[in-house]
Amino acid sequence: MESRDKKVLVFAERMLPSTQTFIPLQVNALTRYQPQYIGLIPAEKNYPMEDPPIMLTSERTRVARVRREAYRWTGVAPGFHSQARAVKADILHGHFAEGGPAAVFLAEATKLPLMLHLRGGAELMADEDLQKQLFQRPFLAWRERLWKRASMFLCVSEFIKGKAIKSGFPEAKLRVHYTGMDLRKFTPVLPIVEMDPKLVLYVGRLVPYKGCDYLLRAMAQVQQRQAEAHLVVIGDGTFRSELERLAGELGVRCKFLGEQPQAEIHKWLDKARVFCAPSVTLSDGMSEAFGNVFSEAQAMGVPVVSNRHGGIPETMMEGVTGLLAEERNVEMLAAHLLRYLEDDGFWAASREEGLRWVRSRFDVHTQTARLEEIYDAVRANFRPGKASQNSVAFETN
Repeated sequence: MESRDKKVLVFAERMLPSTQTFIPLQVNALTRYQPQYIGLIPAEKNYPMEDPPIMLTSERTRVARVRREAYRWTGVAPGFHSQARAVKADILHGHFAEGGPAAVFLAEATKLPLMLHLRGGAELMADEDLQKQLFQRPFLAWRERLWKRASMFLCVSEFIKGKAIKSGFPEAKLRVHYTGMDLRKFTPVLPIVEMDPKLVLYVGRLVPYKGCDYLLRAMAQVQQRQAEAHLVVIGDGTFRSELERLAGELGVRCKFLGEQPQAEIHKWLDKARVFCAPSVTLSDGMSEAFGNVFSEAQAMGVPVVSNRHGGIPETMMEGVTGLLAEERNVEMLAAHLLRYLEDDGFWAASREEGLRWVRSRFDVHTQTARLEEIYDAVRANFRPGKASQNSVAFETN
């Protein structure tokens, strides 16, 4: 490993939800920048960290939440800022648009260049929908200052870049960058003969826009023709009880396993015939920003089925490594699942091409090396005290 003689503050308001593994995945692959996590408040269920993050508050009491909201509006926290300055970082890398105002306050207190990662949040929503949600209002109040102060906005997909442009983000500061995955961990182990030829797998949060209810309805149709086909659902969320009720009503053969550790998810991916997570667009604009789990499934040799939605088409070669239905088209979704369950030749070709394509495009070490080059360029173009402009030309990667 190269000497990590530079430092990056890695900021997220909640530090750090166990479901947001895409952040430590990238952070752990840094070779030239030493990371220091920093946040406002712990998540309800946190990702395990080797080193403690700098926190505005380490509790989740009502008083702690009030303190967090006060900071999101005012940026006043001398002790918090003092700890951040003591790191002597070279750049601040924030995550999520709704965390932008707090990231601006932190960047100004530390006099650091700011880069903000857009991962599917406030940039997807219309102003009237943002106004309805109290935690989004600081973004509305401070977004123009954010647009001027940030040096760059990293977008997790071309889809997110397009949404950001429509919502007013300065196009010259937008750049698409795919995070990638640790391909050493996402490699198939089981021989094909030991895989389950009738297993459909879902991995994701159980919330409405993830579309698991449409998958259950599609599985009901699949099982009319393939009685041995069965579904395993990994994940948890506010929609789980409704999904379990629906599965019972439809008589779908499926198991709900709840949230599982990554090692257990790997085991199920290694066994699965096909992966399916048919996300849909909600009325407030909430959509799938990219869908890392689709590229992870292909890296494990599992073809994917979903909807032509959000950033999902960017995770696959449609018609080659995966199949896409129109949103909410249960019949088309069922037909795509049946094709992978019944057509061994097509399934095998998709598996092999998916393994090759993902490895050529989504290696986290290659992508993080490019990220560190972006850090270097942002730092080189940063002028403290001025509205930073990103004048460096980059290609999407």
